[in-house]
Amino acid sequence: SGTYIRESFLTATLVVFSTLSSHHTLAFSPHPSPTQQRFSDVRSRSNNIKPPCHFGSPTLMKMASDSSSNEDLGSVRYLGSGEDAIIRPGVVLVSPTHEYDHFLRRSAVFVYAIGLNENENTIIRGVVLDHPTAFSIGEMSPNVMGSLSENVLFRGGYDGSDTAMLLHSAGGSNGPVKSDTMIGSSGIFEGGIVSAMESVDAGAIESGQCKFFFNHMQFTEMELDDMFAGTEEGDEWVSLEIPTKYVLDSDYGRGELWYKLRNNIRKFRKVEPDGSG
Repeated sequence: SGTYIRESFLTATLVVFSTLSSHHTLAFSPHPSPTQQRFSDVRSRSNNIKPPCHFGSPTLMKMASDSSSNEDLGSVRYLGSGEDAIIRPGVVLVSPTHEYDHFLRRSAVFVYAIGLNENENTIIRGVVLDHPTAFSIGEMSPNVMGSLSENVLFRGGYDGSDTAMLLHSAGGSNGPVKSDTMIGSSGIFEGGIVSAMESVDAGAIESGQCKFFFNHMQFTEMELDDMFAGTEEGDEWVSLEIPTKYVLDSDYGRGELWYKLRNNIRKFRKVEPDGSG
């Protein structure tokens, strides 16, 4: 466990339960978190924790003989493992088999922000991509209406005061959803819930281009250093770039994306096959 930074959010009075229930109401963040913080002032203890990708092109980073284009979202790209892993917004962190944290065990964590907290410490935020709940976003947040309300709600992690966030692939200057800044080079955007509902109902985008999470994982730089330093029989945390459709897929069961990505990792590293149970 680590030190978590609490945020203020709009639109609903929250009653916090230790587990999600059908009587629980989720609020959405009024703005994407740490993206507006002073990334240019970040001084990482580890050279491999990067600010947003416009400060460093992934084509200049070690990618273990993967020669695919940065714009090729149809392939998985290996960005290193253990202490050599590249960590920046838009990457997915894949846990080793010896990770036993409740949320991180057999998990794939999408890093959506790296920034400074009020104490000038670097924080890294991500969401677990393959931890579905039994609820739709409409059941948990009455402000989400129309076709989009039927989307499955995923549990992103421990932190966030039981608040919800939207990730999608329909933003940008020409996108129908109002969120301009891409997360790294992932093809993923955060926020724009009202325009997302309108766009889905108007047929401008598919509901499958949107994915909802409540809460997130948050790490200090030291916590991530410790995680990535741990190794057993050559197995350790791995950093990947993955296709946009992998990030937004809402059909995953618990740990299903992790299993798929572990099979991809075996193409780059000598890791024995894992059981899916």
